Amino acid sequence: MNTIQIAVTIGGLVLSLFIVWFFWLAPKGQTRASTDHGGIQEVAITVKGGYTPDIIVVKAGYPLRMRFTRQESSTCSEMVLFPELNQSAKLPEGQEVSIEFTPEKPGEYGFQCQMGMLRGKLIVE
Repeated sequence: MNTIQIAVTIGGLVLSLFIVWFFWLAPKGQTRASTDHGGIQEVAITVKGGYTPDIIVVKAGYPLRMRFTRQESSTCSEMVLFPELNQSAKLPEGQEVSIEFTPEKPGEYGFQCQMGMLRGKLIVE
């Protein structure tokens, strides 16, 4: 191997490590759902290349309203699924869609698109 091949190989490895860190290992912020006067926890989620916010913290035993707004035309983001909570919803582009339920058991519950490419987490305390 000559010097250029070694440099290209090292550059490729560094870029690969950065991609792994950025998409899977980088720390992400959490968003705590706000509570309105009726005691309903509420959070607005934008769907555009992912879920923003993608980590949501709520209290167990209180009603939750998650308002999804899809701002893209990708077919991957047409639905949001909560497999462990038996919840799902179609997300038409540009329209707000609410999912309402009361999380009873503390724990971490994933949500995702139907292809599993977009992912988020609901943390129930």
